[in-house]
Amino acid sequence: MTERKALLLVGSPRGIDRSSSGRLGGRLLDALKERGFETDKLHVHAVVRSPTETERALIAIESAGVVILSLPLYVDSFPAPVIALLERIAERRTGAGRVRFLLLIQCGFPEREQNATALAIAERFAAEVGWEWLGGLAFGAMENHGGSATEVLPRIAAAIADGKPIPEVALKRVMPAWFYRLGGNIMWRRQAKKNGVTRRLRAKPYAD
Repeated sequence: MTERKALLLVGSPRGIDRSSSGRLGGRLLDALKERGFETDKLHVHAVVRSPTETERALIAIESAGVVILSLPLYVDSFPAPVIALLERIAERRTGAGRVRFLLLIQCGFPEREQNATALAIAERFAAEVGWEWLGGLAFGAMENHGGSATEVLPRIAAAIADGKPIPEVALKRVMPAWFYRLGGNIMWRRQAKKNGVTRRLRAKPYAD
């Protein structure tokens, strides 16, 4: 295990280069590289398709000092392939007592608080597997773009490099909640009209 080695696990089905998760985690890796870290990245969805690739991933995790999991929120939790890999890690307690663990998570809702359950899951996983929980950085809609992430991630990297707790950070909300709801309602009305169910938008089939 190398303390100055950081491994990024990208949990988006879109992959490393095409996903917000990959780009966001890549920015943090770049900031760590500037501070003398050796870095590597893996796409979780590709890894779990093959027992051989899964084994290679577990070996890479075992040799890392810092593991960063970057992924989108899926129904208050993680995408299924990510859960599958975490289960394998837990079975073998890969990196127990040595790995430091950080979560980067984004959701499509304007309120970053929607990520709270997933953050709690990640913290509990770290405790169960014997990893040091560094904390998590949660992003709401559009907060992982532009200046907000660019300003925050170097501070996170500096804390990791210095062995300090992850600092509390203030993210700039790009999209007001009311604007998100307005856009969402317009989208649903268009979809309802297209499918001829406009009058059923307020239906409550399970109310009774």
